[in-house]
Amino acid sequence: MRNYKGFSLIELLIVIAMVGIMAAIAVPNMSEFVRKNRIQNQTRRIYSDLMNMRMMAANTNRTHYMEFGLAGNQYQVVEDTNGNNTKNTGAGDTIRLARTAVVPFTYSNSTPANEAIVTNIPGGMAIFDSRGLATRQGAICVSSTSVQPSTNCIVVSATHVRMGMYKPVNGEACNATNCR
Repeated sequence: MRNYKGFSLIELLIVIAMVGIMAAIAVPNMSEFVRKNRIQNQTRRIYSDLMNMRMMAANTNRTHYMEFGLAGNQYQVVEDTNGNNTKNTGAGDTIRLARTAVVPFTYSNSTPANEAIVTNIPGGMAIFDSRGLATRQGAICVSSTSVQPSTNCIVVSATHVRMGMYKPVNGEACNATNCR
């Protein structure tokens, strides 16, 4: 009796077909996972920038502003260096940080989707005074129509900044109540 070792061609083709089927099932789930992760990372980055801005306001004893809704889905942090308690970039105030908040992701032939930053803070501007207290309160949401990440909103209150999950029900807007 002969002792054959190794794989036959048919066995090898069956294994390759099984791996291909499993990969076809896993790719859409992986792309959704990556998209959720990028939205969560964007939310955490905005939260980190808010907390740093709050600390800078208290450390420098100056008012700081985080303005949303700029061209290209950008936001920026401005320090009130001239001390007049109004944001006037270029006329004595200093831009401390400017970021583009984009969460693109694409697979196959689809175009990348950019999740917008939506806020209900008055004037689209979070303000921390010289003591590090928020003078404008509200919520900041990184909205998404296709996925629901576990962290995608930030609530700014007078003494506290927290992250949560914004899950719109019946078309509700981004606000502190919907950020749980």
